[in-house]
Amino acid sequence: MIVLASLFILCGWLAGIAINHAADILPTRQTLLQWPKCAQCGAKRPVKQWSGLLTWLGSRRECVHCGTPVPRMKRSVLVELVTPILFAFLWWFYGWSLYLGIVTLYTIILILVTVTDLEHRLIFNVIILPSILLAIFASFITPGLTWRAALVGGITAFIVVYIAALLSRGGLGEGDVTLSTFLGFMMGFPNIILSLIFGVFLGGIVAFLLLVSGRVTMKTFIPYGPFLTITGWIMLVWGDEIWRYYFF
Repeated sequence: MIVLASLFILCGWLAGIAINHAADILPTRQTLLQWPKCAQCGAKRPVKQWSGLLTWLGSRRECVHCGTPVPRMKRSVLVELVTPILFAFLWWFYGWSLYLGIVTLYTIILILVTVTDLEHRLIFNVIILPSILLAIFASFITPGLTWRAALVGGITAFIVVYIAALLSRGGLGEGDVTLSTFLGFMMGFPNIILSLIFGVFLGGIVAFLLLVSGRVTMKTFIPYGPFLTITGWIMLVWGDEIWRYYFF
């Protein structure tokens, strides 16, 4: 089991590398199935520079061809550290099971969405729409979740956030609607209700702290997607326990 756990955590690090690659490529509207390249000169990166963590630990942090520093180093390192840590937690929490695989896929998607929304204020349809289909099909095999609960959760999330987006006049976008729909199918009803409520509270608290600290103003746009992904992941893992111990 130790060997399997170690391999699973290693897969988490590799997943972090893949997430960083996707976060770099998606804004360019190019295919994800390409060799990582230098954004400045277009030269292919050597394999040892695919990993932001290994690049940061190494002696050379620039393109070997043009000398341009590797971009978004901090984000790359953070993702490659956080992802295997979450993989390790999921292994400890679920053990080797079908649900482990399902939650792991959802975790990868949510990390990627968080990164792209923070950096570009975009939730890409090429990622989130297939994820919605994945969640719909997964609802038929996910332990503790019925397809009916998933269907109601997805529809409820779409309606609630779509109406909120219309009322917010630009405060919420299409990406927030599709992300919420994905979360609804992912965790089902009624967990999605708490997830959306917690997301509102978390976003409000963070916005208030940023305003008080002077880092943003009332006119500053704050992406809402990361709050949805964080509370969505929490409800995905502990949603049933939260309902059981705090609301019944």
